Amino acid sequence: MELIRKNIWSEIDNGKILDFAIDYKKFLAKGITERAVVSMLEAEAKDKGFVDITSLDSLKLGQGFYLNHRSKSFFMGVVNEELRLGLKLLGAHIDSPRLDLKQQPIYEEEGMALFKTHYYGGIKKYQWVTMPLCLEGVIYRKDGSRLEISIGRGENDPVFTITDLLPHLAADQMDKKAGKVIEGEKLNVLIGSIPLVEGKKDPSVKKGILTYLNKEYGLIEEDFLRAELEILPNLPPKDVGFDRSMIGGYGQDDRICAYSIMKGFFDCENKNRNLLACFFDKEEIGSNGDTGAQSRVLEYLLEMLIAKTGMKATSLEVFFKSKGLSADVSAVEDPSYEGVFDKYNRGRLGFGPIVSKYSGSRGKYDANDTSAEFLAYVMGVLDKSKVMYQFGELGKVDLGGGGTIASYLSQLGIEIVDMGTGLLSMHSPFEVASKADLYMTYLAYKGFLEN
Repeated sequence: MELIRKNIWSEIDNGKILDFAIDYKKFLAKGITERAVVSMLEAEAKDKGFVDITSLDSLKLGQGFYLNHRSKSFFMGVVNEELRLGLKLLGAHIDSPRLDLKQQPIYEEEGMALFKTHYYGGIKKYQWVTMPLCLEGVIYRKDGSRLEISIGRGENDPVFTITDLLPHLAADQMDKKAGKVIEGEKLNVLIGSIPLVEGKKDPSVKKGILTYLNKEYGLIEEDFLRAELEILPNLPPKDVGFDRSMIGGYGQDDRICAYSIMKGFFDCENKNRNLLACFFDKEEIGSNGDTGAQSRVLEYLLEMLIAKTGMKATSLEVFFKSKGLSADVSAVEDPSYEGVFDKYNRGRLGFGPIVSKYSGSRGKYDANDTSAEFLAYVMGVLDKSKVMYQFGELGKVDLGGGGTIASYLSQLGIEIVDMGTGLLSMHSPFEVASKADLYMTYLAYKGFLEN
């Protein structure tokens, strides 16, 4: 028999839930890239008196510290007792599925200039066409100067788009499987159509765009080789439903958990332990690279903590005594798509953050499979904190699955389990979350740190 959990809306003051979501929507609107989220986290940490650990010769007990790692991942914490007693750790990721510009992106065809893209993470490619898009990122000019790019979100900014075939000519296209309706090399972004006329030379739209970019930003075509530029949905967060009970917006995987960690960490009323909040990059492509959870950055931070506190411990001793939550979103059952979930082991909208004993896919491959002992511990902490939560899996055994940072942190010896907010339309340009689940996720992370 299924364990019945109560709907949060019927148990909690609805005003608190609705009010909590206001600042989250601002965070989601501003934190549209992983670099933007890191900048926001650093500003919040500094405002709370936290200090860059790399600037300190020694770290005193109770001093809040942070590490901005290459502008793509971020860590903040406090040491209040012997490190060999371990850490209370919360970890989320701050990257989201998107389109990246290729290194040589600009080309011209049929009187139009376009960007070539390479999709990042798991997307349904057909969802990205015929919508307003924006351009975000960083680019370095040949002289070494840095330029931050944000075009499309300003009130008077132009937007970009990916075109699609008209239905009158799409009979062959509509016969294709969904994964082939829009192919990766067709995700080309329309960026202009006015040609530059140079004397007797053929008019060129591409040259027109490059001339504009040089005039406005001092860029040349070669500069795109020194860039990280992202094409993102230009869809600001919105309340969803007549009752405004939900939030729709891009990037809620996993920035809804990142926000909940940030708020829970700063609002934690018991900082007598060693606490650490982690915000990783690159989860959507396997947590690879020098800013992902598979990198050595967490070990690097631990070695600094040990050295700067002067405590006698090794990083492995600390990790093996640490307890954590992998704060990543999960899926809730969608009534329009019955049959992909095990109805006895699925998440439901409005019933709280979802605890997932294991991740991975098809036989728990690449999973973190949490022990019964640690599950008992986490459930005890949540119950003590009066948090409403649920258990769920990411779909039926032969259909579902996915990875999180949990498996990589567990390899360090950290006891950890996945727990995060449930989403509808995950990995789409407009994901939907319950405001009640957002609020309860925050209480769960705060309670985990406090107890």
